[in-house]
Amino acid sequence: MNKNHTNYDDYNKKVAPRQLVLPLDYGIVIKETAPVRLLDAVLEELNYTELQHLYSSKGRKSKVPSHILFKIFIFAMSNGIYSTRKIQQQCEENINYMWLLQGYPCPSHMTFQRFFARCTFDIVTNLFAQLMEAISRRDTLSFNEVFIDGTKLEANANKYTFVWKKSIQKQLAKLPDKLAVLKDDVYKYCGIDVSAMNDELLYVFLDKEVQGRHITFVHGKGSRKTVWQRLHERAEQLYDKRKEYEKHLEIMGERNSYSKTDYDATFMRMKEDHMRNGQLKPAYNIQLAVHAEYIMGIGVFPNPNDTNTLIPFVKELETLHAQQFNYIVADAGYDSYENLEWLAQHNYLSCIKPRDYEKAKHRAWHADISKARNMEYILTNDAFICANGRKLNYAYTRKKTSKSGFKYESKVYICESCDNCGLRTDCQRYVKNLETAGPKRIETTPKYDALLGDNTARMTSDEGIQLRTNRSIQVEGAFGVIKQDFGFKRFLHRGTGNIRKMLYLLAMGFNIAKLHNRIQAGRVNSPLFPLKQTA
Repeated sequence: MNKNHTNYDDYNKKVAPRQLVLPLDYGIVIKETAPVRLLDAVLEELNYTELQHLYSSKGRKSKVPSHILFKIFIFAMSNGIYSTRKIQQQCEENINYMWLLQGYPCPSHMTFQRFFARCTFDIVTNLFAQLMEAISRRDTLSFNEVFIDGTKLEANANKYTFVWKKSIQKQLAKLPDKLAVLKDDVYKYCGIDVSAMNDELLYVFLDKEVQGRHITFVHGKGSRKTVWQRLHERAEQLYDKRKEYEKHLEIMGERNSYSKTDYDATFMRMKEDHMRNGQLKPAYNIQLAVHAEYIMGIGVFPNPNDTNTLIPFVKELETLHAQQFNYIVADAGYDSYENLEWLAQHNYLSCIKPRDYEKAKHRAWHADISKARNMEYILTNDAFICANGRKLNYAYTRKKTSKSGFKYESKVYICESCDNCGLRTDCQRYVKNLETAGPKRIETTPKYDALLGDNTARMTSDEGIQLRTNRSIQVEGAFGVIKQDFGFKRFLHRGTGNIRKMLYLLAMGFNIAKLHNRIQAGRVNSPLFPLKQTA
């Protein structure tokens, strides 16, 4: 009787034996223009000495050498595969991964996980710098311009594990009043003056008193607590709450929030809002530096705005590549006095879109008589002339400090008189009560205006227009490939260290895939896209 329905653990028993067919070398089957061949050729030029030192030479050797694991990891990144289990599956089924293994047995997913955990950030960045040198031998990397932009990627944290700074500060401010009430109750019920004690000393004092009096704590329904037990529990709760709130503030640092499941994640407003209610999610602010369509560096920051990320990110790029770019091209989110001055002092040419560039195109921008930019300036007298012909004289200089610690000066001008001025409602339209308001005041920052003028001149030149056009193509295109083509929209790891390693591994896969595409499309040695000529 046939038992074809019987299920065997070994599937070879269910089919007829097949003859072994040559060739056994997988490379013969792979096309000559396959990306895996380029990846293997480029990564063979790297020095893996530091990576190999992560594995001890004593004891049993690893089944697969570390440099082969690195190749497979990068090839998986270039194909949008991030899960170690899926990488293992590809090694078992995909002929490209089998060819990279060079006859070694298929590693388990834990092998790849241990490999990622062992790799330090310094080793990953060293391999990244070597990779860019290998790419520069095949394509032109002139370091003339770099395009910088940022995006927010969701962290691997629960959406509802938020801790808000204002809430913690509010609760912490209530504890001194509760402590004062507790001290009064201790004096009232026990007759002991503890007014000089803080919450920790009071808790220790009550704990010793309870132990010295041999008081047994009771809990549950039907049990009556003693006065000493009630006071002790209140003191313990106050002390624990203070320590808890202080720990929250220490973890938060200068941020306004953090997640309990990923301390480095900050709650930010995301573009991908499935609830459509502006809900904040735990995320990281990711900065990309792109040159000639290649990712040259990645920054991970906890603050949601891009303005304060430019200077530390450019410093990271200098350290990574041991040289600096000529032009820094970015959008309006990076425009600030501090950024422009720092770039000018360090011999960078800024090509940053001014924050008011789009507003300046409207007629209302030039018709606003309340702004100093629309007033006539008299250089000899250092004064402005308002729309009614009255003079605003220089009064004094204000010294300011931004939230980032940047110190700068601004000049204040005060009108000689605003009495009986028919244009006052338009000139001081932001003042709530004109009757009690003083004369018109304006404030200028001449150094910032000069820097902004030089930046705008570069941005509106023919070279600046080409750079701005390429910024929207290259760096925003890189984010589009990572998010849509690679499907990387949420981190799989937690902590800034692991996220930075993951992003640099992803950038290496992205750059090798980009080199393959540029070779096949004939775009090698052309770092910029030309402007389209109109008839």
